[in-house]
Amino acid sequence: MTRRRSSHSFLNLISLAICLLILCPNGLVKSEEEEDNELTADQIIFVVVTQPNKYHVSRAEEFKSHFKAQLTGIDKNDHPKLYFTHKEWDNMNGAWTFFPIFKLLEEELDDKAWVFICEEDTRLNIQKLTKVLSKFDHEDDYFLGHALQDQQATIIHHYAFHDNPKSFSYPDIGAGVALSNSLFTRIGENWPDEEYRLDFSIDPKYELARYIDNDGKGVKMTDIKQLCTTRSSKGCATWYPTPFPDCGKEIHEDKLFVAVKTCEKFHKDRIPVVKATWGNTTTHIEYYSETEDTDIPTVDLGIPNTERGHCGKTMSIINRFDSRPDFQGYTWLLIADDDTIINLKRLRKLLACYDSKEPIHLGERYGYNVAKYRWGYDYITGGGGMLLSRTAVNIMKKNNLINCNTNESPDDMTLGMKLKGIGIPLTHTIYLHQARLEDYSPEFLRPRTHVSFHKHWMNDPYKVYDYLMKEPVEEPVTEEGHDEL
Repeated sequence: MTRRRSSHSFLNLISLAICLLILCPNGLVKSEEEEDNELTADQIIFVVVTQPNKYHVSRAEEFKSHFKAQLTGIDKNDHPKLYFTHKEWDNMNGAWTFFPIFKLLEEELDDKAWVFICEEDTRLNIQKLTKVLSKFDHEDDYFLGHALQDQQATIIHHYAFHDNPKSFSYPDIGAGVALSNSLFTRIGENWPDEEYRLDFSIDPKYELARYIDNDGKGVKMTDIKQLCTTRSSKGCATWYPTPFPDCGKEIHEDKLFVAVKTCEKFHKDRIPVVKATWGNTTTHIEYYSETEDTDIPTVDLGIPNTERGHCGKTMSIINRFDSRPDFQGYTWLLIADDDTIINLKRLRKLLACYDSKEPIHLGERYGYNVAKYRWGYDYITGGGGMLLSRTAVNIMKKNNLINCNTNESPDDMTLGMKLKGIGIPLTHTIYLHQARLEDYSPEFLRPRTHVSFHKHWMNDPYKVYDYLMKEPVEEPVTEEGHDEL
């Protein structure tokens, strides 16, 4: 791509040389002279990661209203393009991993400068965002976001940078991420990159940053302080206004049945933790094992324990939920592990946003071969808790899907494949987590209120539960500005 440069003063030439040699391997922030050629909002393509579930469609519509309200008085021909992933690519697996979007938007970029990607709950000031982006040359490679860093090597990031995990920055998509035309085009031309292995999509924001960084040979993310996760400053161009959804009063305790998967070797250490914390916040709970233990008590499903997968046990739980007459009043099924740590009251508050008359499989979404191939599938990972609406279970029963190839098949992936096969999309929530509290960046955790974490390993599960039970404190908006880069 041919790059255009305006003339520079002698001092700017010196600055250019210094930056190219030392400070700015990714290009230059524009000089005041270059900023005379002001960026306009219609040179930005906005992509919002959305979902087809009814609640999330309503969140997308709220974003659209917020966005369009800022365009009043501007000719429609000058409006920026706004894409919702569930509308534009509803039949495309993996748009939530971002990678397919590069190819899908390839032809839209000819006269555009930037692509800005955010979530349905992100809020933004288009004028301020345009001003922020105008400081960077879109003909250079730029990757801009709100920086997150891991505090320790973590399983969700494949224990990368184990010597210094804080050395690598990746974006919080809630604050939005911007990619220059040059960078976006280059990725689109190379995708799918057959030399890049991406079988499992676990944390797409991190995986995108790792791909762009290319082991230090590519483009590092630039931290932009005007891209905010909380509106703690009036200088924010973007912010994340809702720590947790409020859809009214939580569903009644009698509507949620809780199934805890366990096995004999964990009866003495894990189950006492569950019963001393979240397990005692409901009476609608059963513990499923391969042996009967009257002290807990456990239910023996007649399924032998397996070291991995647990599909036989999970499908037996679903079948029990479906078939028992005394379970018919429950509209939701939660399947949790014996080392899941969860706030059930907060979960019932979250479920108030969803209609159990819809076929819903809810939790933290992972993907298998969805970033590169259409034949891949999403699945709800089990450690943070898997939820099924009564309607989803009924449809599974009708289609003879409550079964496994083997007892040790991976239960979460099996459910994902089966539900994809009958056209039921999975619903992702950012509030349930497969990994430990310690595995997530504190800067990611801070602006959000969480429902669950997973594992009693190298942590204190009682302290994690206390963390989950704390009510969030909203940060006040300050007068401080963020106009300088």
